[in-house]
Amino acid sequence: MKNLKFITTVFLLFQLLYAGTTGKISGRVVDENDEPLIGCNIIVKGTSYGAATNLEGEYFILNVPPGIYQISASMIGYGTVTIEGAQVIVDLTARADFSLRPETIEGEEIVVTAEKPTVRLDQTSMSAVVSSEDIENLPVTDVGDIIELQAGIVRDPNGGFHVRGGRSSEVSFWVDGVATTDSYDGSSGLEIENAGIQEVQVISGTFNAEYGQAMSGIVNVVTKDGGQNYDGNLDFYAGGYHSNHSDIYSLSSPFSNWQSFTDLNGDGNWDYGEILYDLNNNGTWDEGEIYWDRNGNQTWDGDEGSEPLNDDVGYDGHLGDYYDYNGDGKTTQPSPGEGNGRRDWGEHEFSLDDNGYTKYLNIFENIFQQSNVSGSLSGPVPMSGDRLTFYSTFRYFQSSGRYYGRKLFTPTGLFSDEKIVPLSPFTRLSGQFKLTYKIRSGVKASYTGYMTEKSYKNYDSYYKYNPEGLLWNYESDQSHMFSLTHSLSQNTFYELKYLDFSSGYNQRLYDQDDVPYSKVIMDQNELNGLNLNDSIQVRAGYDLFQDLSRYNVTPIGNDMYEVIDMGDGTGYVAGDQFITPAWSFGMGGTQNGRFSRNTSFKQIKLDLSSQLNPIHLIKAGILYKVYDIWADDKFLNYKTVGEWSITQSGDTLGYNPLAGGRVSPFTPVINPTYTSEHDYFRVSPKELSIYIQDKIELDELIINAGTRFDYFDPAWKVPMNEQLPGNLKYYLATTNRDTSVFWEHDFSILHNDVSIIDSISQQGAVSIENLFTAGVEFDSTVESYDQAFNRQLMDYRDAYRWRYGYKDVKPSFQISPRIGIAYPITDKGVVHVSYGHFFQVPNFSFLYENPEFEITNNNNGGILGNAALEPEKTVMYEIGFKQEIAYRTSIDLTVFYRDTRDWVGVSTAIKKYPVGNYRKYENKDYANTRGFTLVLDRQFTGRFGGGIDYTWMIAEGTYSNPQDAYFDAQDNQAPRLNMLPLDWDQTHTLNFRGTIGGKNWIISSIGKLWTGKPYTPEFKTGVVSGSGAFAGFADNSERKPNVFDLDLRASYSINLLGLKSNIYCNIYNLLDVQNEFSVWNDTGRSTYTLTAKDVSSTDPGRIGHLNEHLLRPDWYGEPRRINVGINLSL
Repeated sequence: MKNLKFITTVFLLFQLLYAGTTGKISGRVVDENDEPLIGCNIIVKGTSYGAATNLEGEYFILNVPPGIYQISASMIGYGTVTIEGAQVIVDLTARADFSLRPETIEGEEIVVTAEKPTVRLDQTSMSAVVSSEDIENLPVTDVGDIIELQAGIVRDPNGGFHVRGGRSSEVSFWVDGVATTDSYDGSSGLEIENAGIQEVQVISGTFNAEYGQAMSGIVNVVTKDGGQNYDGNLDFYAGGYHSNHSDIYSLSSPFSNWQSFTDLNGDGNWDYGEILYDLNNNGTWDEGEIYWDRNGNQTWDGDEGSEPLNDDVGYDGHLGDYYDYNGDGKTTQPSPGEGNGRRDWGEHEFSLDDNGYTKYLNIFENIFQQSNVSGSLSGPVPMSGDRLTFYSTFRYFQSSGRYYGRKLFTPTGLFSDEKIVPLSPFTRLSGQFKLTYKIRSGVKASYTGYMTEKSYKNYDSYYKYNPEGLLWNYESDQSHMFSLTHSLSQNTFYELKYLDFSSGYNQRLYDQDDVPYSKVIMDQNELNGLNLNDSIQVRAGYDLFQDLSRYNVTPIGNDMYEVIDMGDGTGYVAGDQFITPAWSFGMGGTQNGRFSRNTSFKQIKLDLSSQLNPIHLIKAGILYKVYDIWADDKFLNYKTVGEWSITQSGDTLGYNPLAGGRVSPFTPVINPTYTSEHDYFRVSPKELSIYIQDKIELDELIINAGTRFDYFDPAWKVPMNEQLPGNLKYYLATTNRDTSVFWEHDFSILHNDVSIIDSISQQGAVSIENLFTAGVEFDSTVESYDQAFNRQLMDYRDAYRWRYGYKDVKPSFQISPRIGIAYPITDKGVVHVSYGHFFQVPNFSFLYENPEFEITNNNNGGILGNAALEPEKTVMYEIGFKQEIAYRTSIDLTVFYRDTRDWVGVSTAIKKYPVGNYRKYENKDYANTRGFTLVLDRQFTGRFGGGIDYTWMIAEGTYSNPQDAYFDAQDNQAPRLNMLPLDWDQTHTLNFRGTIGGKNWIISSIGKLWTGKPYTPEFKTGVVSGSGAFAGFADNSERKPNVFDLDLRASYSINLLGLKSNIYCNIYNLLDVQNEFSVWNDTGRSTYTLTAKDVSSTDPGRIGHLNEHLLRPDWYGEPRRINVGINLSL
C-alpha cells in the first residue's frame, strides 16, 4: 500500500440547518470527467456515520455531532479520497465534494486537507459560532464573555445582554438543543463551564421556527461527548485584582484623628469637672450645667417644655439623651460615655487612609484573592466495550471580590475587632456528568446531569463598617436531561429529549434558620434538664447591658411546655434600632428581608428531521412544558407582646404585628402570607409549542421558511373588579388545636389537617377576628353566651361570605411565521435577507407580582402583577452582504430593524374602592431599534488571526423598564408619549480581537471601545405649567463617559512529568482603566459631584469620611485582574 498525500484545498460550504446539537454533511461525487458516480461509499472515519451516492452522485449524512472529522469516499476501481479536518458545526451543513480518479496503484489513498470556508454561501441570517479551541485560547472566563464579543450585542453593568436593542430578558438560552431559560427573570438557567463546551452558537439575527419564547437572540451551547479514548485535564489558577486606585478603593482610619479633651480650668490637666462645658462662664462646673441648656439662658432651669429630655432627665446611655458631654457643641444620640477616662465613640473623626486597602488588591501581597480548580475526564465506561462513554467536568471557584470593609461594629452595635474583610465574597461549585450509550447503529441515548451551587454576598456600602450584617445569598441549580436519537433511515431521524430543570435561590444571615428562637415543645423531664437560671447579655444602650433569662418557658397544659432558647440568635437586630445621620455608614443592624424562590419545570421535546429529496429538508417538532414555580418574599418583624388574637377557648386567630409592645431583645417573627410584609405564590403554568421548518436548496437560491404555534396557560387569576383588587378569599377553618383564619394559599401550602368551615371576605375575617377577641354582649334572660356568640358568628358569615373577586385568566396563543433567503452572488460572496415575527411570554415576575393583590389606601398604592398579560411581540427585518476580500479574510455588512410592541409597562392610576390608587402591569410600551454591523474577520493562518466588528445602533422606546412609568408618576411627571434612548442605547460599539502564535505559544487579546450609555441630568430648568408638567432636562438626554477595555492571554506549552501542559496568564483590563458605568446626575461623572459641597468632610456623629460616600467604587468597572495558572492534560 502506498499513501500519497496531496495538500489541496477543498471548500466546505456551510448551509444553515436547524437548532439542536448536530449538523449535516452533504456533497457530490464525480469522476475525472465530471460524471456522477453512483453507489460510491461515503464514510465518516471513527464513527458509524456514512451514506452512498444516488443517481446524481449526491449524498447527505444527517445527525452528525459537531467536531473535526475525516471523510472518505471509496468505490471499486477508483482510488480512495479522504478529506482531513472537515469541520461540522451545530445547525450548519458541511458540503464536501469529491472527485475520484481510476485506481492506478492498488490501495492508493489521496488525502486532502479541508479548509473552513471564509463565507457561507447559504447564510440566511447573522450568527456566530465559537468552538472549544477558541474558548481555550481567548481571555474569556465564561459563556457571558463569549456572548459579549458578538456584533450587535450590548452588555449592561449587571451582566444582562441586550441583543439589537432588546431588553435583557428577550434572550433565550439553550443547552444541547433544549431551552433552559429561567422564566421567572429571563436569566440563563444552566451555566455550563468552559471545559464542557464543544461550541457556542450565538444568533443575533432572525432565527428559525424551532426557537420560541425569545424576541432578540439565541444562545445555544453544545456540550462534549466522551470518546473511545480516555482523556482529561486538570486546571488550576490563582490571582485576583491588581490595582493602584486608592482614590476609589479606600477605607477610613477611624481612630487616626482624635478630638482632644479641653483643659477648661487651665490647670494643665483634664479632670472630671472639665468633662462638661462651663455654660455660665463662671470658670467652674456646677450642678446646673449637668443638663443641656436648650433654651439658651446659660443654665438648665428644669423647664421640661423648652428643655425636654427623656423621662429620667439625665444621661444614662439610652437613646433620647441629648446632653453634650464632650463639649463639642453637638448633641449626639447617644452621647458618648464621658467621665470614664477613655476615648469613646463620638470623640474622634474619620480620615481617609491614603493607601486605602489597595494591598488587598495586590496579587504580590494577596495572590489568592481568587482561586480556581477545575477539570474534566472522559472516555469509555470500563467493561462496556465501545458503546457506553462518559464525559464529566467539575469546578470550584472562590473570590474575595473587589470591595472590602472594616469590622468596626457587630450587628448589635458593639465595637468589633477592626479586621478588614471582603464585602462581596463569592464561591461556586459546579459539575456536569454525561453518559452516552450507543444502543445499536443509528440509535443513541444519553443522560446528562448538571449541578451548580453558589454562595455570595451582594455589596452594600451601608454595611461597610458592619459587614456581618450583610445577607448571604445561595443559589442551587440541579437538572437532568435524557435524550434519545433514532435514525429511521438514511433520510430521516428523530430526537426525543426530556429535561427536569430546577433552579433555586434563598437568603439567610446565619447558619441557623431565618427566625431564631424557634419554639420547642418539652415535657417536664426535658425541662428539668435545662439550666433555667442561665442568662444572656444584650445591649440596652451605649455601653449599657442587660441580663435576660436565656429560656422563655410557657406552660401549655398537660405538663407540657413551650420553650424558646433566646441564646441562639442575638445577632439579629431590628431595622430601626440604629439610626444614622445623612452621609453616614451604618453602625449596626442586619438586613432582615428574606427572599427565596424556585423555578422548576419538566419539558419533553420531539424533533423529526427528514431529507425528502435533494431540495427539501423538513424539520418539525412539538414541545410540552409544565412549570412548578414558587416565590416567598418576607420580612423579619418584631415579636410583640400579645401578637396573637385569642378566642375565649384559647384558640389563636391570626397574627397582628401591631398588637402590644416589642419583646426585648429583638425576636424576629414572620408575618402570615395574608399580611402586607409577606408575599407568597406557587403556580403551575403550562406551555405547548409546535413548529415546522423547510430548508429549500435550489441551485442559486436557498430559502429557510417556517412557522411556529405557541400556547401558554398562566394558571392564575386577576381581580374581577379593578376597584376591588384586594377582595381576598379567607378561610375560616379548624386545625388540631386552633380555630384560625387563613388566606386561601396558606391553608393548603403552609398547614396540614385543615378543615374549612367557611369562605369569607377580608372584611369578614376582620369582623370575626374582633368577635373572637372582644366577645359579644348578650341578654342572659334570652339566650346563653354561646348562643349569642354563634348567632353573631353566623350573621358575619352570611354577611361577608366570599362570593366573587377573581376570575381565571384565559390561555394565550400566537402564530409566528419566519423566512430567510440566501442568494450567492459569486463563489465567495452572498446576500442574505430575513424576516420574522417573534413572541415571548413576559417574565413570570410580572405575571405573579404581589400575589395577594394587597394595595395600600394612598395614591401610590403599588403595582399589581397581571397574569393576563399578552405575549410581547417583535417584528425583525435584516439584509446583509458577506464577501471574501483576501485569503481567509471576509467582510460582512448587515443592516437590521426591529419593531417591538406590547412591551410590558405600567398602567395609569386605577382608583381603588373606597380610597386610594394603584397600577398594574400591562402591554403598553413600544420600542424600535435600527442599525448596522460591519465585521472584518481573518481566520487563524500563518500564525495570525483576528477580527474587528463595529456596530452602529439606535435603541429607542417609551420606557426602558416597566417600573419607570410608576416612578415618574411618583415624581408628578406626565406619562411619556415620545421615544427616548433606552438605558442600554450604545450608539457605537467597537470590538476587536487578535491571536498570534507559534509551535508552543499563543498570545491573544480582546479589546472593547464603547460609547457611553445615556443618563438623565439632575439640574432642572424651565417653568412648570399645566397638570403633570415636568421642568427639566429630558430623560436620558446626556451620555456617560466612553468605555475602553483590553484583555490579554499568553500561554506556553511545556512537558511536565511526561504530561502535556500549558502555563498561562490572563490579564483583564490590562491598562487598569477606570470605566465609569454609573454617574452622578449633576456632573455626568463618577468621580465628583456638587451634591454634598456644603457638607463637612468629617463629623463625630457620622460614621465614615464624606469622600467615601462620594467615591462609589461599585459605579466603576472591574480594575485590573490577573490570573496565573497551569493546565495539565491527562
